[in-house]
Amino acid sequence: MIELSPLARPYAKAVFSAALDIGKQGEVAKELSTLSSISQTKEVTSLIADPELSKVEIAETIVSLLQDDMGDISTKMIELLAENKRLNLIEAIYTSYQELLEEHNKTSSIVVNVANQPSDQNKAAIVEKLSASYGEGSIIEFSEDSSIMGGLSIKIGDETLDLSIRGKVKKLVNQLNF
Repeated sequence: MIELSPLARPYAKAVFSAALDIGKQGEVAKELSTLSSISQTKEVTSLIADPELSKVEIAETIVSLLQDDMGDISTKMIELLAENKRLNLIEAIYTSYQELLEEHNKTSSIVVNVANQPSDQNKAAIVEKLSASYGEGSIIEFSEDSSIMGGLSIKIGDETLDLSIRGKVKKLVNQLNF
């Protein structure tokens, strides 16, 4: 499958710049989130892929689905994507836009994978350390993953810090194989 991020990034930057100019970064993020969600549905995916419809008709249909929830920037983005035959980039544009918004707000989305939910005291300590390192406004989410066996794995953007037992075992196996 083709990596869509490089294709989506220029669109995301343009949308972010336009939203920043009018001070509506948060509103546009919500609109893009909604667009991203509906673009993954079976109905919209088949609509985008329908060879019998013109790209303008597809764009008008998508805009009409969310007419009350879309501002000018998002509407123009959909029209531009349709014109350039890039409607398949909606989800990747939303992801890139979120990264730009987090960078602008000096925050991060952090996912902490744990084998078992930590106690409230341990959770508070983890949140405190991560907030101090990555910004007070960082969104920290805890997720249970029993396959890590113990410890934790922290995913920040596209980087992962693996402090799990599974990660340590893999590292040990790799060292033994060389």
